[in-house]
Amino acid sequence: MKKKFLSIITLACLLFASCDRLLDLDPRQSIDSQTALQSEEAINAALNAVYARLRGVGLYGRDLLAIPELLADNAINTGAGNRLVPQASNQPADHIRLETWQLSYYAINQINLIFEALPALEATAEYKTNIEGQMHFLRALIYHNLVKIYAYDPTATIATADRGGVPIILSGVLTIDDIVYPSRPSVEEVYNYIYADLENAVTKIPINASFYYASKSAAHGLFSRVALHRGDMEKVVQQGELALSTSGKNLATNAAFVQTWRTVNNPESLFEVAFTNTNDNIGTNESLRASYTTRITATSTTAVSHGFIVMDNSLYALYASNDVRRNIIMRGLTNANLNRWEITKFISRSGINNMDNVPVIRLPEVILNMAEAYATPGSPVFSEANARTQLNLIRVRAGIGATAASGNTLFEDIIRQRRLELAFEGFRFFDLKRLGRDIIKGTGNIAFTDFRMLANIPVREVEPNTNIVQNPGY
Repeated sequence: MKKKFLSIITLACLLFASCDRLLDLDPRQSIDSQTALQSEEAINAALNAVYARLRGVGLYGRDLLAIPELLADNAINTGAGNRLVPQASNQPADHIRLETWQLSYYAINQINLIFEALPALEATAEYKTNIEGQMHFLRALIYHNLVKIYAYDPTATIATADRGGVPIILSGVLTIDDIVYPSRPSVEEVYNYIYADLENAVTKIPINASFYYASKSAAHGLFSRVALHRGDMEKVVQQGELALSTSGKNLATNAAFVQTWRTVNNPESLFEVAFTNTNDNIGTNESLRASYTTRITATSTTAVSHGFIVMDNSLYALYASNDVRRNIIMRGLTNANLNRWEITKFISRSGINNMDNVPVIRLPEVILNMAEAYATPGSPVFSEANARTQLNLIRVRAGIGATAASGNTLFEDIIRQRRLELAFEGFRFFDLKRLGRDIIKGTGNIAFTDFRMLANIPVREVEPNTNIVQNPGY
């Protein structure tokens, strides 16, 4: 009976909850993959359900962006509303929340079920290839999120505390009897699996791009990110260049920068999680807008929410007075936030309160990935000239001018510009972790050797599954 506690994989009635209105199932209490996924309409609905999973509060609805900022040194929690307070002070077992693990493995199971149904589907090879490519992209994205949360990065590991990566689920599950008890493969094995998904994604996804669906440029961009976490600098540059060339995008100008964060879709995005109708609205309590700001819009004069995750003053001080990125940072409207800095990247850009599409992969990240790869000593692509070229794209757009720096000064400026450019998008904690650096913050420093650098695997996964070893310290 203990199988019922395992949330890596669950009954299909839960797996397809996001799309059950789109699928005509009989009976509705169970799903036979042989009958439920026999048409393009059903496959499309099931795939859309995977994209819909990404909107969850535990994923890109809030936690994957907000919590890494609180765990690191970018943000402070005002305590208003009493949400995510333990994460701000890195309390043990208060890292990324249980929902992130659950939603991620629900989505992986959905993807596996679709993969298994595709061979028997009567459809064109072109259609099947496109669907496969998108699923490879989504699975790679989800597994990389999981492995960087619950395991060490290949670039920075505490060998005595390394308990492996995250479970890899190879097949779909429809009933309790199908449930398996997976172990934790090595981090290297997980990255090999993610690489294989990404190789398939960049091969199979058409070039035609969409903000809301996986595109070839988004897959190359994700590949560049994953390679950076792996320390595979040659791949970082190779995939980064392909992301730029297939996207056809350029950085916005200095004058247009603020507007990129005021439009429904950020024009620098390669992939966004879509919030397109009122059913997607997370609401005032948990949306990114409500978490980060007290405003509905950039021109609001009346507070409508707590805005409990605000910018640490030390981060704000790093922005030069002429840095255009300062223009999306504003003082709050409540008494508690009048002297605090709020970031307005998520501020009801669609015109509907709390409805903000969430950029997952943006052009500036890809450019900074390449800059870091070029600037890393010992890298096979090491070139300070090339590193400066990429870095200066970001610096000039920000309005702070080009740099002629070299050596460690150049490398540290790249890391600083990542912090400034990608602030409150969920990167800072994971950048410090993959670099093996301590977190220096007002609530107490966290050494890289501290067990709290890794999230605890949910107890409901470890207790019934003796094959999973918990991370140290929990």
